[in-house]
Amino acid sequence: MKAVVLHEFGPAENLSVQEVAEPRPGARELLLRVRACGVCFHDVINRRGNLPRTRLPAILGHEVAGEVMEVGAEVTKFRPGDRVACLQRINCGRCSYCTDSRPTLCRGGAAFFGEQVPGGYAEYFVTPEHVLARVPDSISDAAAAVTACTLGTAVHALKSRARVEPGQTVLVTGASGGLGIHTIQLLRWLGARVVAVTTSESKVEGLKRWGAHEVVYAPRLEFAQAVKKLVGHVDIALEVVGSVTLDESLHALKSGGRLVVLGNVAGGKASFNPGLVILKELEVIGSYATSVAELEQAFDLVDTGKVQMVVSEKLPLEEAVHAHHLLEAKSVIGRLVLQP
Repeated sequence: MKAVVLHEFGPAENLSVQEVAEPRPGARELLLRVRACGVCFHDVINRRGNLPRTRLPAILGHEVAGEVMEVGAEVTKFRPGDRVACLQRINCGRCSYCTDSRPTLCRGGAAFFGEQVPGGYAEYFVTPEHVLARVPDSISDAAAAVTACTLGTAVHALKSRARVEPGQTVLVTGASGGLGIHTIQLLRWLGARVVAVTTSESKVEGLKRWGAHEVVYAPRLEFAQAVKKLVGHVDIALEVVGSVTLDESLHALKSGGRLVVLGNVAGGKASFNPGLVILKELEVIGSYATSVAELEQAFDLVDTGKVQMVVSEKLPLEEAVHAHHLLEAKSVIGRLVLQP
């Protein structure tokens, strides 16, 4: 089969299209024909070598939708011809976190697609049955592929971790990316007032069209004072960018506010004053990935028209290098998708 393979960490040009052996499913696995695979900034971080669990040579891509071609002997939920989409990572299904309905915390045998196991930058893809959800007929392959990592992650963050309530003011960093732009839409549906932060002046009007009440243009990522002038302190800050903006987000919070960390695109460690957290009794909360139940909720939100999936461009598999260049140039609103 044709796949995009990474043999050495580094620039986008290290991604190359090759012929590799078609994978075979195990007893509890399925073989999918990949119909679409999202290109996430996580893939860029992975390609650069900043995720130590990645095994080379690697086939990147953790946002996959496809058609079931073959099922293992112990698969019961799906059959050939079904349209499905997967989670970003495989949980073991057996540990105390998995059995307590917290699969995002699973570390026992867990694996991230594109890191420890092959991902979806390929014509075919093997996945365990228990990390799949059925795709509604109304949702395209491209939209289905990116739902878990964007809207599914937002469902987990906003409902389980941030505990967003109607009328609250919520700050979103990295607002024009795939996670940010779908988080904005979900916040609007939940009744929140949304303040979006972007480093690209050209994206300001687009963020307003997708639901942000206020947009702060912050080319140097200094936005706390501008946010306070617009809306006062915010109830919740959703930190999609991570280490380089965490301190600004903390300063934008009101006393008793919550900072929810969903991403860390620059990598590295964050620096902030613990005294600020103590005096204002701030909560700092992590939020990771999503579950099958949350992915199904996300599909329902899209199926019923409450949220619209934002796929900015669909590219052939052979243009994976170009897709990575577009992400690094910050020229994308929403998600890019590769379609074999």
